[in-house]
Amino acid sequence: MHKPLTALLVGLVLAHAPTASAQEVTPLDLGMLRNTEVSVVQKMAYSKERRSEIGVAIGLMPFDTATWTPLANGTFTLHRTETFGLELSLGGGYGLKTGTYKDLEGPAYGIAFEAYRFLGRAGVAVEWSPVYAKMNWRGQRILHHDVFGILGATATLEQCVLPGGSLAVGPGATVGVGARVFRGERANVRLELRDDIFAEKRDLTSTIAVKQNVWIAAGLSWFSKGR
Repeated sequence: MHKPLTALLVGLVLAHAPTASAQEVTPLDLGMLRNTEVSVVQKMAYSKERRSEIGVAIGLMPFDTATWTPLANGTFTLHRTETFGLELSLGGGYGLKTGTYKDLEGPAYGIAFEAYRFLGRAGVAVEWSPVYAKMNWRGQRILHHDVFGILGATATLEQCVLPGGSLAVGPGATVGVGARVFRGERANVRLELRDDIFAEKRDLTSTIAVKQNVWIAAGLSWFSKGR
């Protein structure tokens, strides 16, 4: 007798207890949020912090009127944080006379002006990587990449293209932008555009000229093991 009565009482209590449906819940209105009040927390799939990176690239200086230059460049970067790194670079190549210069020095014009070909470069720079992102490649792959800027000091070795051409070493600055596409935990593809701006003393005319070596390069790099 007691069990049916107890069940009946429990049923009556539950039937009259206050209930709350999803429609009765009042949403919390935060109002309009400013951009400064919104932050996105994302764990990076590929981290650079406290890792070193060795890179090799091949490139071209295609914008000089007197020479065009194939080159190779190597980098060693110590990434102190995800954003900042310290880079050492060393590169070399050989400036070849353009068709325009060959025409000018030919028999039709006989004008061979003082121009200098690239031989090598060395630099130290700071790398700043403010962007880390993902992109969808043809709806089939997600590629992780970052975008970085380069600013530092450089020294450039060049040689005059005239017979018996003298050497010139030009101190200056290097500035550039690039992108790194992560291919795994350690391997990457790197694309770069750089401008080496320097002053070189030219012996033939006893002048000091300010020159820009703008070059583009693509290559690979490898990270050390993560900690």
